[in-house]
Amino acid sequence: MPFPYEDYRSFVDECEKEGLFVKIKKEVDWNLEAGAIARRLAELGKGKTIAEGGTPGVLFEKIKGYPEGFMLSALATSSRDRIAKLYGYKSTDVIEDIQQIVLNGMRNPIKPVKVDPKDALCKQNKLFGDDINLYKFPAPMLHDGDGGRYMGTWNFVITKDKDSDWVNWGTYRSMIVDRKTLSGIIEYGQDIGKHYRKYEQINELMPFAIVIGSDPLSFAIGGSAVLPGQNEVDVVGGIRKKPMKLVKCETNDLCVPASAEIVIEGFVPPHTRVWEGPYGEYTGYRASPRDLRPVYTVQAITYRNNPILTFEPTGTPVADFGTTIATSAMASEALRIVGIQARVWTMPETDSTLTVVAVKNVTPNIATMVKNTLTSQLGVMSLYNFKFLIVNDDINIYDPAEVLWALCTRVHPRRGVIISDEICGALAPFASLDERLKRNAPHITFDGTWPLDWHPTVAVPPVASFKSIFPKEIQDKVLQNWKSYGLK
Repeated sequence: MPFPYEDYRSFVDECEKEGLFVKIKKEVDWNLEAGAIARRLAELGKGKTIAEGGTPGVLFEKIKGYPEGFMLSALATSSRDRIAKLYGYKSTDVIEDIQQIVLNGMRNPIKPVKVDPKDALCKQNKLFGDDINLYKFPAPMLHDGDGGRYMGTWNFVITKDKDSDWVNWGTYRSMIVDRKTLSGIIEYGQDIGKHYRKYEQINELMPFAIVIGSDPLSFAIGGSAVLPGQNEVDVVGGIRKKPMKLVKCETNDLCVPASAEIVIEGFVPPHTRVWEGPYGEYTGYRASPRDLRPVYTVQAITYRNNPILTFEPTGTPVADFGTTIATSAMASEALRIVGIQARVWTMPETDSTLTVVAVKNVTPNIATMVKNTLTSQLGVMSLYNFKFLIVNDDINIYDPAEVLWALCTRVHPRRGVIISDEICGALAPFASLDERLKRNAPHITFDGTWPLDWHPTVAVPPVASFKSIFPKEIQDKVLQNWKSYGLK
């Protein structure tokens, strides 16, 4: 089935035909073994394509202690070739082109359509009341030392604003507490936290739906940062160029992708906390301590026949950067709206903690303007993107070596370093335990733009590279004769 993929398993099947996915038939233990296999694949692959020596996504078909048909899967969005495929793009080299696909979808959103529950695959099986049992599914113990088994890592949670039509899809972790209860981090600065705060203030239950095993495009957008008030599902429709098919939940009015593998429904009660964590997070550390966190009370579970529980083997290097492309695209749009022309890349090599911005129209105090725009318009960047590097537009921000070179050669140790106190998420590894608990660790912005009062041909040093320091006729001659020199 070509793009757009209607569900997770059709994407897996298509990838398997091209050698981008492997189905493992040997029995695998949900307790650490599945997580260890996926983590090692992520570390060996490092986002590379299969042709470059990258590693495939995996589907574990036989899980120890579980009946046939209950499966686990990981790494659908961990390589450039699979990411290009989920966006319907053929090339794997031009990140900017894929970002443009996201922007086109955002600027031309398409509302979803509702389908009859009889036609929704996610309704093939239903659990209510005493039949609800989260342990029915092979939720993995992903890392040694985690606080429990995590049902939600490669997933998104759906909530709705109490006072408007704004529906949020966002990726938030969830740990099994007991048969009918999950818990996870809900930061008030996150979109889900903005919704939850309103319910808590009036002491009401907040409805939720956790979607596990969606089509990969929905996950990529659901896990990214979109502009304030925008619905991720409309952006997905815009990228697909046709509406998403949703179906109403069994116990609340939220709507979920009809083809999802597993859907967990319920409510988050106000002012109720249970112990959750720790967990080995995307930053590459088990940075968030075990703490009292909000509760997801489960009222229903629906799932497909032979359900696939998707997970992300978080750690370093990053296991997923499908969301990175979308978040970077949204960030460039947020800057464009305020008149800043720029390319943005939240670098997966830094586990997306460093955001690099190449600005075309540099103005006074541009670095501070860029950082303030991104952290105010995309709240997740305030919480989880701890460092910002602002450079001129000549830097290839998608080349880690060139970014490191720019950081080391263009940032003045005094005037180029800006430290600001921010609301910071609980996952910042560099923050003290007290800072993580109080969410008040600082951010740092590196200004790598040339000062505006430096004369461009006198004060700004010329770059000594093949493309910039040799005449074009020499470049053309060398390139034309490259093979005749005996070079490859």
